[in-house]
Amino acid sequence: MKTATVIKTTEDLNLKSLNLGEVHRIHMHLTDSPLGVPWRVPIVVIKGVQDGPVLGITAALHGNELNGISNIFKLIDEVDPLKLKGSLVLVPISNVPGYLMNQRQFSDNVDLNRIMPGKSTGSASDLYAHFFTQKIISKFNYLLDLHTASHGRVNSLYIRADIESEETRTLAYLQNPQIIVKKYDEQGTLRSWANGQGIHSITIEIGNPNAFQEKLVCETHEGILNTLKHLEMIEGEVEDLITDATVCDESYWIYSKRGGIIKVLPALADKVKKDEIIAKVFDVFGQVKEEVRADRSGIVIGKNVRPNCDAGTRVLHLGVNIIEPETEDIPGHEDFEED
Repeated sequence: MKTATVIKTTEDLNLKSLNLGEVHRIHMHLTDSPLGVPWRVPIVVIKGVQDGPVLGITAALHGNELNGISNIFKLIDEVDPLKLKGSLVLVPISNVPGYLMNQRQFSDNVDLNRIMPGKSTGSASDLYAHFFTQKIISKFNYLLDLHTASHGRVNSLYIRADIESEETRTLAYLQNPQIIVKKYDEQGTLRSWANGQGIHSITIEIGNPNAFQEKLVCETHEGILNTLKHLEMIEGEVEDLITDATVCDESYWIYSKRGGIIKVLPALADKVKKDEIIAKVFDVFGQVKEEVRADRSGIVIGKNVRPNCDAGTRVLHLGVNIIEPETEDIPGHEDFEED
């Protein structure tokens, strides 16, 4: 077990002022709670002994999406600052009020990942998002934002990234996912703001909410270590980890038309065919009210697992237009070409 360091409280993340070759634990004051005391975000900085990039990893931006916390703990335990180039900045709990309330949203019931970069004057969530981006995220060169499915749903291990951008495509292809989805940066997301600032960023969706799923955490960990190797922050050979991954050109949710008791049939990462029955909606007497069918062939990225559903419930997240990555775009592949 590593010796615990002193936890510092600060108003600003000044990476240059931190000692080289050490692990620094910091409480960053962003805004104030209704008690008039600070909301403090925990940050762990692993400061290398040589110059290099700043890789930031954020978890629990949605307060009940927790697998990323376990990933960060693994990095704290394994990465040796004396063998690191650059800085690894780890934010295990980004949405502190949401985490304490065991909910996705901020304390005012706003989704922080829809309002980035926030506002310097505005609502409680606006202020928190503003200081989170300005005081923390703005210090990064690269960002891996770790998420999970939301309440009542489950996810595969998949990546959201703009794979038409060389930098973010490379970040996505360094990971160890089941599925990669080409997603242009949706306005208001942390990923969108970061990429707009020249901070190359992707979203990694790691399974299910309110849980630690060690298998998925370990697979994600391999991808993060692969990223550190590619950025030459740690030593080691970069591996091709996406040979067995499915890359989709787009994805979308299929909804129910009727309400009742729903059973979603395919498993995560299953391939489904057009017109295949993917769910059945029953009434309370066990009679089938609706058979939900796939309108296209594709792969199951995520799905609903909550049995009671309203009409218009999200049923299944389908990835479509499966594409083959160019081998020269895949880090670790023998044909990989890097500018």
